Amino acid sequence: MNTEGILLILALVLLACLTQCTSVSTGVDVNADGKVDYADLEYVDQHIGKTGNHAADVNNDKVVNETDFVLVENAIETATPPLGGHVDGMVLIPTGEFEMGNNNMSAGERPAHTVYVDAFYIDKHEVTNAEYAAFLNAKGKHAEGEVTWIAFDTWLPQIEHVDGVYRVDAMYLNHPVVGVSWYGAMAYAKWASKRLPTEAEWEKAARGGLVGKMYPWGDTIDATNANYGNTVGYTTAGGSYPANGYGLYDMGGNVWEWCLDAHDRYFYRSSPSRNPIAGGTIRFILDNYINLNTPRTVRGGSFFNDASFARVAVRYQMEPTITSSRYGFRCVRAAPR
Repeated sequence: MNTEGILLILALVLLACLTQCTSVSTGVDVNADGKVDYADLEYVDQHIGKTGNHAADVNNDKVVNETDFVLVENAIETATPPLGGHVDGMVLIPTGEFEMGNNNMSAGERPAHTVYVDAFYIDKHEVTNAEYAAFLNAKGKHAEGEVTWIAFDTWLPQIEHVDGVYRVDAMYLNHPVVGVSWYGAMAYAKWASKRLPTEAEWEKAARGGLVGKMYPWGDTIDATNANYGNTVGYTTAGGSYPANGYGLYDMGGNVWEWCLDAHDRYFYRSSPSRNPIAGGTIRFILDNYINLNTPRTVRGGSFFNDASFARVAVRYQMEPTITSSRYGFRCVRAAPR
């Protein structure tokens, strides 16, 4: 073969390599939002096992698997902040163990037990009216089939639906959204490339690195710590009270927060010691949430409830369809493993 032929073959091989490399490097933006971040990692994790021409199949081998997860993980490693850093309004909760529950309180909180939780990002604030209105306007609806995402008949000032537009009174833009069902919280989280926290994730975050304390800040509570006891009479804007040790606001009081788990009153008696969740795996719940109708767990108490409900170990059962002026949520994202 002459020199020109060899050069042509080498050029074709190089072109093929560049094409493949480009496919992998651009393919890590699996949710096509113009950036490679933990939303892409979560997207791949949610779709592991899918086959065919799937967006999460980064290496184009027709199946979404751990290899695709690692490719995305490697692509964002250099952009990952250190533990304790912030990512677009979220805080990184480090990997590790903590003591979950309370031996001295109700049966649902017993026994206190050691739980290991993988690192994750969690919203600094509860999802606000402004954020939820943006979601509703993007979707152009506030229900999915027979399931209501948000009710407009709660007595608190919140989102209005006027002439086909969802809008918020300027005074309440940064207040937590209320009247949102578990389905509505799940739908928002999916749209935002996030998810609801498991109970274990929520409690670890709420404790703020403290051990054995009653509240996110310590063992006592008063009106300077949180919005509770119906003293204010309505929600307060995020950041109105001091953050806990992880830099999170309103982990006690303001609004109850939906968790991903099904509610199991006696789950702690036999729950796994690593990344526990009741009611199925994270992936199963995310993929099937619209068809799930078992009660879910809410955490943290609300502006209306007394101090005992603002404790970090309190677990409360609620039907997923409930839309109340006392219920809101915050979201999490997976962190690199």
